[in-house]
Amino acid sequence: MSDLKIINNQGIYDISIAANGDLATDDSFDTALLMSLFVDRRADSSEVPVPELRRGWWGNLLNDIPDDENGSKLWLFDQARLTQNDVNKLDDEGNNAVQWLRDDNLVENIKTSINYDNNNGSATLTITYDIKNSATESRAYELWKNTGTNGTL
Repeated sequence: MSDLKIINNQGIYDISIAANGDLATDDSFDTALLMSLFVDRRADSSEVPVPELRRGWWGNLLNDIPDDENGSKLWLFDQARLTQNDVNKLDDEGNNAVQWLRDDNLVENIKTSINYDNNNGSATLTITYDIKNSATESRAYELWKNTGTNGTL
């Protein structure tokens, strides 16, 4: 799968431009993973009662498949204190966000895991996937930093 080449500069992601001025590409899932995790999926009324605050990505309005939305609801945890329950929900939400790669047969297997560090209050989501007829790859994204509840979880 050809994908836009992404540059990660201290957690700020940008596309790469080739020497000829075109958008650079590579054979990775970086753009797909970033879009899956960090594009806001619209919350439902049980999660956010006020319709104007439910967010959501405008690109999902163009989707021809009912109830098939891109993105994740990781944004729902932006203001939460990190508890074990939240860590479990983050893992579930990360898994839900990237499951489409398996459903669309772009990868053979895909799984997520959350690593919570009590020392610095950070949570990192790791995604591991098997590319068809190729190797296993892994990407890690720091979701949280210093939002734990006094180092106890």
